[in-house]
Amino acid sequence: MSQKKSLYLIDGNSYAYRSFYAIKELKTKEGLPTNAVYGFTVSLTKILRMKKPDYIGVAFDLPEPTFRHKEFASYKANRPKMPDDLIVQFPILKEVIRAFSISIFEMGGYEADDILATLAKGGEKQGFDVFIMSPDKDLLQIVTDNIRIIRPIKGDTVFDKEMVCKKYGVEPEKLVDIAALGGDSSDNVPGVPGIGEKTASKLVKQFGSLKGVLKNIDKIPSEKIRKNLSQFSHQAELSRRLVCLKADVPIKICWEDCRIGDFDKSKVNRLFAELNFNKLILT
Repeated sequence: MSQKKSLYLIDGNSYAYRSFYAIKELKTKEGLPTNAVYGFTVSLTKILRMKKPDYIGVAFDLPEPTFRHKEFASYKANRPKMPDDLIVQFPILKEVIRAFSISIFEMGGYEADDILATLAKGGEKQGFDVFIMSPDKDLLQIVTDNIRIIRPIKGDTVFDKEMVCKKYGVEPEKLVDIAALGGDSSDNVPGVPGIGEKTASKLVKQFGSLKGVLKNIDKIPSEKIRKNLSQFSHQAELSRRLVCLKADVPIKICWEDCRIGDFDKSKVNRLFAELNFNKLILT
């Protein structure tokens, strides 16, 4: 029986952000900031060297509003503006990725998470073992027997179905119901007032889903929770739509383009030299 091919998908924005804040004051001789590019490149080369993927792709957000912003204008409204020193690095970062002959996926109106979900589900149908490199817990909802999330927490922590169930007490696909009730302050998803993650998890385990919770409000002992669920049921349903990832983004996928192959080492090294990444020069 032949071993399954591996597909590694990288959350480009998250890794760029992490690198930007982890590495301080790195610039070229001309003064161009490169800390995010450098950190991302170190992570990318480590993935290629250590994981040895058969297929690989990187997904990015685009700056334009998504379908979520159109449904809920305050979605992510509490997020600080992206620093200018990070904004200028994205074109360079993408140049580095393309120099390695790695495919980039992005599409207006959708978040990188939706694109990653679409690629992951597509890869699963192709028979790949799929690994998504991302710190974003929203992606845990798409974990299956063939899709795992590798979160850079205390090293690389692999979240498979067993790990998700152990940590959150529910199957991966039920995480959207927990977030619908408990909300998500990082994305400004409202949820239901007075219900946190712990209570939301308990309710979803008891009644099976958000729909089950809302059908059985009268069976909940707490008067305050019953009242809030009745009053904010539409807000819970909105929150679920906001946190549920789209796995059917109409983006073109050519798996052959994602296959790891040869790249122009001299081109990569010229780019590294221009960026003063002398320690990363390939030999």
